[in-house]
Amino acid sequence: MFKFIAISLALLSAPAFAQSAAPTSQMAPEVHPVGDIPDNQAFVPYQNAAGGYTVSASEGWARTVTGADVSFLSKLGEVRVAVTPSTTAPSVVSVRTDTLKTLASSESGVKINTVKAVKLPAGMAVVASFDSLSAPNAVTGKAALLENDLYVLNHAGKQLQLRFSAPKGSDNVDAWNLMARSLRWK
Repeated sequence: MFKFIAISLALLSAPAFAQSAAPTSQMAPEVHPVGDIPDNQAFVPYQNAAGGYTVSASEGWARTVTGADVSFLSKLGEVRVAVTPSTTAPSVVSVRTDTLKTLASSESGVKINTVKAVKLPAGMAVVASFDSLSAPNAVTGKAALLENDLYVLNHAGKQLQLRFSAPKGSDNVDAWNLMARSLRWK
């Protein structure tokens, strides 16, 4: 028995064993910055009867519903849908001069990057990409720099604004596109 233990200990301390002990095929765990939606995130359909729409949302995010409006929140990442009556379809000019101007009067640090027309399965939309500042943290008093995409589209006398927000530098392009393209009218 003592010979077996001595041989086992000798094998454990052998240089060949030490070199092959570290796995070479395993990858390090993926690390995501705050606000980044992981590539393996599950999305579930959310239907709002009052607003007349369905949109896919990140599973597990906190949801707040107020009539036709909904927001999904996880850390500093947020998806918000707001519905208002409107008979006028949005244009690049109206979103730049009206929608974003109103937004800039109620939020800090709004800096417009791009405003363009896009085609979604739910119809023509105007998407505005802009930076803004979050509300100050209650403990530190510091505000985070956010990147935002705001989709504005009309249907049957309603204007829907679909807004995505996350800390600047988050990699959410694919997730935001998936959610924007999932939007359907009911």
